[in-house]
Amino acid sequence: MTSTWIKAALLTSLVSMASGVLAQDVQPESEADLLIWTDKTTLEYMKFAASEFNKDFNYDVQFTFRGLAPMDAASRMIQDGGSARVADVAEIEHDLLGRLVVAGGVMENLVSADDISRSFMPSAVTASQYKGVSYGFPVSFSTLALFYNKDLLAEKPKTFEEIIDFSSNFNDYKENRYGLLWDVQNYYESRMFLTLYGAYEFGKNGTDAKDLGINSALAQKGLYAMKALRKANSSNPSDMRNPQVRRGLFNEGKVAAIIDGPWAIQGYNNSGINYGVAPIPTLDGKHPRTFSTVREAVVSSYSQYPRAAQLFASYISSDEMLMKRYEMTKAIPPVSALMEKIMKKTDEATYAIITQGFSSDAMPSIPEMGYLWSPMASAITAMWVNDQQPKQVLDHAKKIIEEQIAFQE
Repeated sequence: MTSTWIKAALLTSLVSMASGVLAQDVQPESEADLLIWTDKTTLEYMKFAASEFNKDFNYDVQFTFRGLAPMDAASRMIQDGGSARVADVAEIEHDLLGRLVVAGGVMENLVSADDISRSFMPSAVTASQYKGVSYGFPVSFSTLALFYNKDLLAEKPKTFEEIIDFSSNFNDYKENRYGLLWDVQNYYESRMFLTLYGAYEFGKNGTDAKDLGINSALAQKGLYAMKALRKANSSNPSDMRNPQVRRGLFNEGKVAAIIDGPWAIQGYNNSGINYGVAPIPTLDGKHPRTFSTVREAVVSSYSQYPRAAQLFASYISSDEMLMKRYEMTKAIPPVSALMEKIMKKTDEATYAIITQGFSSDAMPSIPEMGYLWSPMASAITAMWVNDQQPKQVLDHAKKIIEEQIAFQE
């Protein structure tokens, strides 16, 4: 097998020679045959994109498609790269990028990194990079929003305090009736409160593992502010870990508002509930910053056709194809200009998610992020259920996370 370094050098050379001209001046390898991994819901779009790719540039690249969940795709690329054929182009969630890079599984973006830096939303740019080097080709993003029952809350909630006030005459633990639900123990969903006053996970926009900020004074203040929401969410968080339980109660009209993501929209539509969607409300006058997840295409370091793979990954992250993807799948493009264009004529849910997207931070994609989930879940649970102090639980979480990071070094 040709050395990965030789392939990368070859493509770098080609791009250098094409300096000042369009990426398509770099041609695919003759008889290129690309294997594409993408989510099953995106297969039809990807087949369309492949056809248009060949048509637009008069290429004759062959394609094979396989529906594979992004997490499974990343795992396969890490485990099987070099020993079995993996996708030439795969779509992953960005928080796994760091692990892929460290494992040597993905190739640097050598054709459109500058374009991405110029036109994509900042969180998507950050999500596509590892240690300042661009690897990913962002294709969509998602974040959390507030879904609310219009028959219970006549007005779109703008503050969490409004929901707390409503809950005082609505909540009934025995009847499983709550003003607000979310997966309290899941740091992905509760993170917005810990960072309410400006705290962060890792310094330098999530890239500095040596600067762990989860127990700062600002983080403690945010976690303390989250306590006020127990009046609205008086459920047992362990009982509400299952999303189907939470969504089922919402669909039955027993929950006035639920924090969820675009992945839940189809289920709510099928339930027939009269619901609306809003950006995450303010708490204590502050706009919570949710985590956002960026879907991105990556090119395998083991691809036998690196030029064709890079050109196709760049093509599906172009404005034209991102808009076509949105039309076919409702996946929101992580490009500010395109988001603003979509907002002028879209449904309420997409509008709310895009709006919240402007107040979101991409999950850190460094490998050390993997050590946060369990300790932070335990910290939040200890504060929420056992009424322990934020400083105590966050100091303990930081100690565990630092020990785990040090053990791996």
